Amino acid sequence: MPIIAWTEAMSVGNAALDKDHQKLIGMINDLDQSAPDFLELFNAVLDYTNGHFDREETHLEAIGFPGLDAHRVQHDDFADQVADMLKQFRAQPFDPADTRLKDFLWSWLKGHILIEDQRYAAWTRAKGG
Repeated sequence: MPIIAWTEAMSVGNAALDKDHQKLIGMINDLDQSAPDFLELFNAVLDYTNGHFDREETHLEAIGFPGLDAHRVQHDDFADQVADMLKQFRAQPFDPADTRLKDFLWSWLKGHILIEDQRYAAWTRAKGG
């Protein structure tokens, strides 16, 4: 399973949001489906993610980012997909060798930071912020 490594290319130019992203990366890297406290760890990732989404959306609203509504929809879609995977896991725990949950989290977070979050970072830079 690949490990996500923070790079400066992921920076959105906001120290608090960058710190959130770094923490989320670390939490996802530490998830282990075979751990006895997996659901507790996973719920901690979800709680932190939801808090991050709130902080990010508040920031985007404060700076007047025109893509806020679309960004919010992506956050909501992520929450829905993860809730569905969590239901599946509770109904029948995944085999420890099944990496689809971690693969999904890894792909989504990396793609979201490197593509979607970079849109508001570029918009902020273009405005001189």
